Amino acid sequence: MKKILIVTHKMSGGGCERVIAQLLTCFARDGIECVLATECGVPSYYDLPESVRQIYLTFDKALRPKDIPRAYRKLRRLVKKEKPDVVLAMPEKVNVWTVLFLLGCGVPVVVSERNDPHRHPENKIKRFLRCLTYPFAKGFIFQTQEASQYFSKRIRSRGAVLDNPLDRGRIPEPFQGERRQVIAAAGRLHPQKNFSMLVRAFARFYRTNHTYSLVIYGEGNDERELMRLASSLGVAGAVEFAGQSKTLLEEINDCAMFVLSSDYEGMPNVLIEAMACGLCCIATDCPIGGVRSLVTDGENGLLIEPGDETALCAAMERVAADGALAEKLGKNAAAIQQRLDEAVVAEQWKNYLERVAKR
Repeated sequence: MKKILIVTHKMSGGGCERVIAQLLTCFARDGIECVLATECGVPSYYDLPESVRQIYLTFDKALRPKDIPRAYRKLRRLVKKEKPDVVLAMPEKVNVWTVLFLLGCGVPVVVSERNDPHRHPENKIKRFLRCLTYPFAKGFIFQTQEASQYFSKRIRSRGAVLDNPLDRGRIPEPFQGERRQVIAAAGRLHPQKNFSMLVRAFARFYRTNHTYSLVIYGEGNDERELMRLASSLGVAGAVEFAGQSKTLLEEINDCAMFVLSSDYEGMPNVLIEAMACGLCCIATDCPIGGVRSLVTDGENGLLIEPGDETALCAAMERVAADGALAEKLGKNAAAIQQRLDEAVVAEQWKNYLERVAKR
């Protein structure tokens, strides 16, 4: 594979964008020419190699439905001009349009599913269009076997289950000493992440653990509602909404625990990175098994059922009361670094993309 073109929505600070940035870094290091096409004219939140060319399909901060044809006709012209060996599209919101508008271009398109396919795309029309367009894609990348089972045998036969690469260079040195009594969480402030359950569970936990605080990193439309919830539960002074941070891992490295409270996920990068830091993690066992593929309950973290506020409160109380357990879970969690080392995982992605390009 000499040239790859990756299509995405915009390179904001999400998990999918983190994966793209890491893949581009590894591919460029291997001498592959990399072109990144984004629907929106937003500079990358993550650092990209200088050799990567980022091309905006529009110069808007959000892509309006009426502008989709114009943006993707530009993508079609770009692909015909660049003649990449393969086009990789992710996440779900761009996959349908990429496959549809590149029909007949002669360049194989691989789509990557980054979330629970039962829930994403959230738009029902887009899910219907996925059924119509996906058979025309040449390859598929899934995060778990359970996610792949959503699709037909024909699609699964052309797909691969691949992990997310972890940039070990971003992981701070293991923390030594007494941890701060802080519970950390991070993600878009969006109903999917169910931070409202986390705030309610923390309020119950706080009744007997007044020395603890909760810090939630991220941005989104739910911030005011979550702040009002914390205030109504009497824990506004103990809950901080810290926004988006480029130094997230350094900031949470000495926290007592990390919580992922989502109702559904693919393979959450923020959980991977928290585990790699050696944090004691509590996570919801989301439906398609991405979290379960990372966390073994009682060995390198604690799993609870999605939406179970009582279980989340109990898990936080268990970690707070048992320092030896927290230390063991965190130490075992850090082993995820070896499994998901970016050089190894990116090579798996490259090998699969090369196979698709040669079909």
